[in-house]
Order: sequence, then C-alpha cells, then structure tokens
Amino acid sequence: MGYFKESLVILLVAVLGASQGSVLNVRYDQPGHEISPILWGIFFEEINHAGDGGLYAELIKNRALSPKRHGANLDGYAVVRSDGVDGRIYISHDHPLNSVLTSSLRLNVDSDVAAGQRIGVSNNGYYGIPIRPDYTSYRVSFYAKAIGFSGPLTVQIESTDGRVVFATAQVPQITEEFQKYEVTLTPTPDMIQNPSLDNLFTISANGPLSANSSIFFNVMSLFPPTYKNRPNGLRIDLAQKLVDAKPSFFRFPGGNFLEGNTIEERFIWEETIGDNAQRPGHMGCWGYYSTDGLGLLEYLEFAEDLNAEIILGVFAGYALNGDSVPPEEMGPFVESALNEIEYIIGNTSTTWGARRAADGHPEPFPLTYVEIGNEDWFSSDYYIRYPIFYDAIRARYPELQIIATQDVNTRPIPIRDDHFYSDFGWFPDNHRYYDTAPRNGSKIFVGEYATRDNAHPQPEANTAAAIDDAAFMTGMERNSDIVIMACYAPLFGHLNDLVWKPDGIYYNGVQSFATPAWWVQHLFSVIRGDTYIPTDSDANVGLPQEKIFHVASRKSDTNTLILKIVNTNTEDIMIDTVSLTGISTTQGGTMTVLSGGQWDQNDLENPLRISPRSQAFNVTSNSFTYNAPAFSLTIIEIQL
Repeated sequence: MGYFKESLVILLVAVLGASQGSVLNVRYDQPGHEISPILWGIFFEEINHAGDGGLYAELIKNRALSPKRHGANLDGYAVVRSDGVDGRIYISHDHPLNSVLTSSLRLNVDSDVAAGQRIGVSNNGYYGIPIRPDYTSYRVSFYAKAIGFSGPLTVQIESTDGRVVFATAQVPQITEEFQKYEVTLTPTPDMIQNPSLDNLFTISANGPLSANSSIFFNVMSLFPPTYKNRPNGLRIDLAQKLVDAKPSFFRFPGGNFLEGNTIEERFIWEETIGDNAQRPGHMGCWGYYSTDGLGLLEYLEFAEDLNAEIILGVFAGYALNGDSVPPEEMGPFVESALNEIEYIIGNTSTTWGARRAADGHPEPFPLTYVEIGNEDWFSSDYYIRYPIFYDAIRARYPELQIIATQDVNTRPIPIRDDHFYSDFGWFPDNHRYYDTAPRNGSKIFVGEYATRDNAHPQPEANTAAAIDDAAFMTGMERNSDIVIMACYAPLFGHLNDLVWKPDGIYYNGVQSFATPAWWVQHLFSVIRGDTYIPTDSDANVGLPQEKIFHVASRKSDTNTLILKIVNTNTEDIMIDTVSLTGISTTQGGTMTVLSGGQWDQNDLENPLRISPRSQAFNVTSNSFTYNAPAFSLTIIEIQL
C-alpha cells in the first residue's frame, strides 16, 4: 500500500493562538475566482499500444490483413498442424474479402490430413492471448470460405505448446463464399484460475481432409468481456481506472497520431466508423499499425461513459514529416472536419447525423471544443492553415470553442494548447508560470505535460516525478481562471512496447497498475473545489517556498475547504501553523496522503506500492501543525 508514516511523520495537532515558526495562511475570508469546472481531464493517443493491445479490448493482432499495413502482413499468424501434416499460409490477393480489405489469409493443405490430425492457423495476439479469472467467456467472429472443404472448423484458445486447451467451439459448416461466423468460447472455471499469456488463438480443420484444399480467412476477432459489455468494446480494468478518476474532459484522437507520419497516414475519421470489416486501419506514427477498431464512435461513447466534455482534434493539413497541404488544396480536408463535427452533433436529418444513427447512436453527442491541429509550432505555416479551418468551423458552428496549438495573429485564439515535457525541477521552479499571464487574452489548455526522469530512465514514473508534476498542478489550479483545462500525457504504456516514457498507467495482457504520476492526477481530479481560496506562506519564519507548494479551494455544495500541500524536498517539512483565516471552528474531515521514496515506483509485482492512503482528520480548531512527508502530496478536506 501507499507510503504512510502513521503517527511518526504525519503530525496533526491543534494549536491555540499564534505559533512561532513556519506559517501557512489559508485566507478563507478572501475567496477568489471560480475554478474551471473542467480543469482536470484525460488525453488519449495511440502510442505505446495504448489502443490496440491496450484500452481497445480486441485480442487478435493484424486481424484485417490491411493493405495499408507496412512490413510482413502475416504478423501474428502461423500454421498449426499435427506431426506429418504439411500446409502453409500466405496472403491471397485473388480472394479479397471486399473492396476495402482486398486480400485474405489463405491456408493451403498440402498433404492429406488423417482422422485425429489437424491443420489450421494461429494468432499470438498482442504479446500473448490472455487467460484471466475474470475472462469467463470470449466472443469470436471471423470471415471464412473454402475450396475443397466444407467444415467443420474448431476454434480454440490453447497454450502455446498445445498441451492445454482452455476453451473450444465449433463452426459446423462453411461455404465457398465469404461469410461471417460467430461463436462463444467459455473456459471452465478450473482452467482460468491463474492468469497467463503464453497462449494462442487457433482455428483448425480436423481430418480426414484431402490435400490441395484451401481455407481463406479475414477479420478474425476475439474479445474478452468488455466495459459495459459493448461488442466492440474496451478492456475493463483500463477503462475503469479512467472512470474512477472522474475526468471532466476527454481529448482524442491525438496527438501525433492525428497528424500521421505522412498526410496519407493521418487519422482519417471516415475510415474508423461502421463495420470493422469496412475499416482498413492505417499505419500509426509510433511504429505499428492501428486497426482503427477504436474509432470515432468508440471514442465518443467512452466520453459519454465518462460524463466528460469532448475535445475533438481535427486534422489541419500538416504531417509529421513536415509536409503541409497547400492552401488551394485544403478544401476536402476542411470539409472532412466539418463532416466530422456533423457526425458528432448533427441531428438525424443531416447526412452525417443520419450515419451516426445508422451506426447505433441516434442522439447527438454534446460538443463544445474543437482543436485545430496538434503541436503546430513545429510547422511554419500554421498562420495560413489555422484561419482556413477557423473561418469554416465558426461559419457553420459559431457556438463551438476553438483551440489553437500555436500563437498566430491572423485570427482570434479563444484557447491555446500548451505542452510541457520537462526534466526534474522545472515544474516546481515554474509553478508560477501562469501567475502573470494576461487575463484578457486566450484561455489556456495545458494539453500535455509530464516530468521526464532522464536521470533514472526506468519506464514507470517514480514518486519524485509525480510530486514535481503535483507542484506545477497547484499553480494551474491557482490560475484556473485562465488555465481552464489540463491533462497528463501520455496516458497509457504497454510494457512490451514503450516508445515513450513515462506514462500514467502501465499494463501487459493480464495486469495493469497506476503510476504515482497517475495517482496524482487521480487525486487532483476527484478531490476538487469550485472556488479558489488564496493561500500564502510567511517566508520570514522559515517555510521553504521553493520546496513546499499549496493551493486551496472551497466545495460549495458540501461546504468543504480543500487544502492541497506538496513537498518536493528530500526531507520532511514541518509547517508549524496552518492558519484558517475567517474560520472559527471546523467539523474535522479527511486527510489523503500520497508519498514514497524518491525513486520508488509501482510495478506488476507491487501495483500499489505508492498509492493514496486516507484517514480521519480530527482537528476542529482553526489552526493546526502539519509535518509534510518528503516527496508527498497531501489533500485535507475540512468540513465547515
């Protein structure tokens, strides 16, 4: 559990009258500005297998054999066969599934298969097919046809060595034309007591079977139980971690993933909706192919599940290789962005609103914020591209709020997206970054930020990095009249494919855990007020302001004072007096502490090593002493 020195380090005592020594004043009688009600949220980008192999629950790798995939198109697949049986698999372009997926996986049977023998294909998934105690059933679907064979096909999850079959089902008959087949795999409870990944998904034909037969496959799919039991749904443990954080907004689909390495490899939203057999997917910008099974509608539905504002990123004509769409050729890209907005908010009398309804969601989604592009400070022509999109969106949807990714003077910038990836010390040193920002200009969306520990480059964010983040977050909350939204990034990291670190939440196929950095995000989000309460410390009496950070707020509906204290020091810091000015007595409340050793991390073996601990806050006077542990975030909720 979380690091929590019960009575030795965390000291809370009521003090009567004035106390000499360090002082932290909470000016409850001087309430300030309203805190942005959507201050803390989440940002999702397909990076580190955050979607495919992560949040998106599909277990089959390379299910669509997409023509847009780079490299070996048989990635994930192999032949399974009994001893003495010959066969091979390859990509067939002569037997396409449809006009979008223009190939299929062909299994050639090159020798007779006797009774008791088999030949088929396997898929090893994203670093293994998971068996977990909570995966009590799996939904299977695939397209198949055959030449010289009519069935049956046996569908299984089995150990890699073939010695253990966890679940099996049969498709009695297949035809000479592609059809979709669906079965359910149900492991017996005693087969799934221990999580494992050393497993395969297989579809095989059992003998007797004649040589020169062929079976064709495409869009093999294997889903475990999903969040809210959606057929094309999300992995439950990962989705639940996000839901538990109560984010106020959800920004998608990226990030660099929105732009693509090339203009052709951008996120084309039109190709991410509808039947999975009509989604070609595309090469992402982080070294692997995206199925786009986690597409626009799935993002929108999850935002709905989160009860979160949607922040939609639209492609703005710039790719990561530096190519920009010329202004005179921008028309189709602008129209695509307008159509995407119509898909989200249009009623069913509109073209794309009707398409959304046909896809299963008749009611429009709420949309307030649209972000034009991503990190366009890397480009040299945003001042040209931004106005084209700004004018078109404002003309058709004047109610929408526009977010820009770079300062330009060619059009208004209602909201600007700032990103910070910084070494140790930068965030604490810059916690006043927005204190003097102009209040009559753009609002701020801190769309990506994280402390990057270049001194200790383990994949998981450590305690010190998390607490550095927290120091900066006190400044963002203090300035939440102008900083209206903020979110940590990247969100997810698959432990088998970390192209960027640190990340908020880590996992393999069977386990997941939150980092200290994510716990900081979680706590700031779930414990927040609506009105800023000024705080100050008296530097003349010894409180080290470069190491101790604080912000306070009032939660009006429950009449609660919330005080957040961050200690980035290597040693505990004693605050001799926390003074609640304007309050005579309290009813006590709750104190939550996140703290740990400087370089401590969570991992699969100890997922809660650094995690929050709460206890009763029993002080009822208007002042108290607090000893803030080294590398800690403390949140005290005081009932008034």
